[in-house]
Parts: sequence; C-alpha cells; structure tokens
Amino acid sequence: MKPLLLRFWGYYQPYRKLFILDFCCAIVAAILELSFPLFVNQVVDKLLPSNNWSLTLLACGGLLVIYFLNAFLGFVVTYWGHMLGINIETDMRSSMFGHIQKLSFRFFDNNKTGHLMSRISTDLMDIGEMAHHGPEDVVVAIMTLIGAFAVMMFIHPPLALMTFAVVPFMIWLGLWFNRKMTKAVRKMFADIADFNSRVENNVSGIRVVQAFANEKQEKKLFAVNNARFRVAKLAAYRIIAWSSSISYLMTRLVSLFV
Repeated sequence: MKPLLLRFWGYYQPYRKLFILDFCCAIVAAILELSFPLFVNQVVDKLLPSNNWSLTLLACGGLLVIYFLNAFLGFVVTYWGHMLGINIETDMRSSMFGHIQKLSFRFFDNNKTGHLMSRISTDLMDIGEMAHHGPEDVVVAIMTLIGAFAVMMFIHPPLALMTFAVVPFMIWLGLWFNRKMTKAVRKMFADIADFNSRVENNVSGIRVVQAFANEKQEKKLFAVNNARFRVAKLAAYRIIAWSSSISYLMTRLVSLFV
C-alpha cells in the first residue's frame, strides 16, 4: 500500500503550486465558515441591542466582504482544484497508454478491449476526482470537526460534550457504510467494463453480425450486461440512500438528545 501511495503522490509533484493553492484556499474557506456563526452572534447579541448603527453597518459590511472572499475561495477550489485533478488524470492516462503499448500479445488475448477502455477512461476520471477531493476533504473534515468542537466548548462546554458524545458512533457508521459502498462501486465498475466490452465487440464486428443475421442473439447478450449494470447501480444507490437517511436521522437525534 505504501509504495502505491508514494507512486500516486508522485503525480502531484509537477503541480505542487496548484496543490498548495487549492489546499490553502480550502482550509481558509473552512475556517471562515466556522467563524460566520460567531460573527453573526456577536452582531445580533451585542451590536444590535446597543443601537450603535454605525458600528453595526460597519460590521455588516465587513461580513459582506468576507462572504465575497469565501465565494472567491470556493471558485478557486472548484475550478483550479479540479484542474489539479484533471492534470493528474491526464498524466496517469498518458502513462497507462504508454504502458499498454509495451504489453505482450498474450495480455491482449486475455483482456477484453472494453475492459481496457473502462480503465483508461471511466476509472481514471474517478481517480482524478479523488486526487482533487481526497486530501482536501479529509483535512477539512477533521479540521472542521475539531474547530466546531472547540467553538462549542468555548460557548457552552456541557452542551458541547453532550453533542459530541454520539460522534464516535457516527464515525463508525460512516466507515461501515464506506466499506459497503466500496464493494458496490467495485462491482459497478466491473459491470461497466463488461458493458463497454459488449458494446465494443458488437460495434467492431457489426458487419459479421449483420451478415449472419445474428442481431437477436446480440440483443440478448446486451440485455444481460445492461441488466447487470442496472442492478449494480441500484445496489450502490441503495447504500447511498441508507447512508444519507441514517445520517439525517442521527443529526436530528443529536438535537433531540441535547
């Protein structure tokens, strides 16, 4: 696993500046998101009752500037962050294509063209997304959790402890659903590869299919792959539905518990 991660990290090296820009903007945006409730709380609880309208307007103007700043940071993370992922995806696709050119005839005899097409297209697209969102989302999530806990401890320690008492269970639940989702996604990607292979074989050999009037058989074979693809996607979305529903229920139970 470690050598694989080191090889993957090597694809970040040509885009270190882009990675640092995306990472720093995401962290600053997360910090600003944590500060918004505190800032608004001070304006509502202290400035408005004091009838100091000049200072209140100044504070609201400052908050508006921060909103624009956070919107700009979001643009940077969304556009240049995805540019980072796309650059890594493109480099990996070039490396993969170059590697394919060196493989033996036996490899191509044992592997379907549709599978290779899925690896070099669909699979790498998801890897590119992970290259952008993976490190960023993990750090921001941990930082947000710790920051939110610190802010709540500052405001009301007993309430903060009661609220975060269920966090370990929610983390366990998230990891459990993640394992289930990983299996479902792997099955879906395998079915996508079979689906692409079926279509590729049919299209490349369409002259032979039509020459022997074999369209009905091809439709039956396609229907099988199409049905497998549908079932795999439904299984993945079933897990997503359970995960989102239980996460929603847990957040509401936290409020009820408090």
